[in-house]
Amino acid sequence: MAKLIPEPLAESAGAPVGLVAQAPAKKRGDGLAAGFMIGPNVTLFTVFVVVPIFGALALSFFNWNLSGDPFTTAKWVGLSNYTKMFSDPLVLISVKNTLYFVAMGVVPTVFISLGLAMLINFRFPGVSIVRSLYLVPAAVSLAASAVIWQYIYEPKFGLLSYLFDQVGLTPPINGFLSTTAYALPSLDLVCVWTTLPIGVLLYLAALQRIPASVIEAATLDGAGWFRRVRYVIWPGVSNMTLLVAIISLIAFTAGGFDLVNILTRGQPIYATETLIYYIYYTAVNDFQWGYAAALSVLQFVIIVGILVLLVAARQFLVRRS
Repeated sequence: MAKLIPEPLAESAGAPVGLVAQAPAKKRGDGLAAGFMIGPNVTLFTVFVVVPIFGALALSFFNWNLSGDPFTTAKWVGLSNYTKMFSDPLVLISVKNTLYFVAMGVVPTVFISLGLAMLINFRFPGVSIVRSLYLVPAAVSLAASAVIWQYIYEPKFGLLSYLFDQVGLTPPINGFLSTTAYALPSLDLVCVWTTLPIGVLLYLAALQRIPASVIEAATLDGAGWFRRVRYVIWPGVSNMTLLVAIISLIAFTAGGFDLVNILTRGQPIYATETLIYYIYYTAVNDFQWGYAAALSVLQFVIIVGILVLLVAARQFLVRRS
């Protein structure tokens, strides 16, 4: 902490009258202690994140088919793996499905998370139970969630088919996961369900930082529910919205693999063939590691591009507000 020099000592030193803040003295062991504490984290991050990223980038310039001798089949091909993408029809399909999966998942996750956070931020009978229930999906792994929703989507005896019958709608004959029009939205619903808890938790933390007096003053001034949300609550949580969107983006790009692999395996007719699943299939089933690495670079570029768009959209909304 900074030390305060009393007024007489400050005057004798030629400093202005009053208490003067003195910069804390640096201890010799501070840097060593800081390095000791962050060293393991930096080491693990470098080994398991930085090195694989550069390794995949380097591998993308090789034609390495592991179906043969892995030590003799690695050949330098330059940009051939990248040019191959333009003639691969599954790349276009998987990129389109991935963008659709992310757009139709991230946007509802952000708005539903904000709505649920606003709901449980108020005190009402049973609010403690609701606050416990919204965390249930976070306690279930993606694989277990996929199995649970597989029973919900079951064509004949599933819960969703039963609800369709109760409201007078006709469920798909082949089931939700086997119909091209419903397969990808069905996976989106599962991923939204698993991603909501973290979004609600972040928004709830942001809402509790808004002073209750500000909302009460807006209410006394005659602001209705919509105006309070638009001019008081939304500006208060706008910074958190970007974080929720980024976390949701990562969850939908990475979590989509587990759901696709367990529920649909890219079917029907490649309707759920996302880019991350196509990368897995290319590397594990076709043993084309070089091409799979190039596809991984493509996915990385897409994610970075979406992040840039999110930051630009936030800055635009901040200027407009």
